[in-house]
Amino acid sequence: MTIEPPDAAAFRERLLSTPGERRDIDYKSSLPFAGDDAFTLKLIRHIQGMANAGGGWLVIGYSQDTGALIPDPSHSDATCSTYEPTQISQRVDSSVLRGQRVTLEVHYEPHPETGIRHPLIRVYGFERLPYVCRSFKAATDTGDQILRQGAVYLRRPGAETSEISTASDWEDVIGRCVRLRRDEFLSEFTELFERMTSPPISQPSAWSRLEDVISGGRRHAFPQPDAPQ
Repeated sequence: MTIEPPDAAAFRERLLSTPGERRDIDYKSSLPFAGDDAFTLKLIRHIQGMANAGGGWLVIGYSQDTGALIPDPSHSDATCSTYEPTQISQRVDSSVLRGQRVTLEVHYEPHPETGIRHPLIRVYGFERLPYVCRSFKAATDTGDQILRQGAVYLRRPGAETSEISTASDWEDVIGRCVRLRRDEFLSEFTELFERMTSPPISQPSAWSRLEDVISGGRRHAFPQPDAPQ
């Protein structure tokens, strides 16, 4: 999804004021981003899956109350401050294959009613190849294995992130790769075609440049006498 200013700020505010989960928007509890605990590792897995599904948003600091999403009462500015963009990018990049980089942004948006800031993580989709998990990771607090080496995670309709496991999953990811490559090829072909069909910039011929050099040399070698007054 692509939201450009001036609509971007209004869109982020709507994420907080009218919450609702779908494939490209997910809401998480108010827990800090730190260490290798289960929450942090699952969040990294969600980021990988969302990037493989074309991108989206992760909103931190909401909980479920009788089926509805509401601001987590325990959420605070201190928790928000743990979502430092550089740290998150480094952790996420270290979770995928070497050479791969996940593009993301972190926005700190104040809730329109409480005024407390919430981290809004915008995840961009992959540009050429899907992201592959680099290594095994087990949670330090629960012992559960959250990340698996070689896994390709995918965000599915229904707010679920899991490994690619069906033909439909692969069709989704491969189709995205084909579309991206097609768009890249069309862009390169259009640029090449424009260069080939653009009128050439007129340049003086080699003979013309040579004549200018010879004429200049003659003027220096045989200066003309001053005209009589």
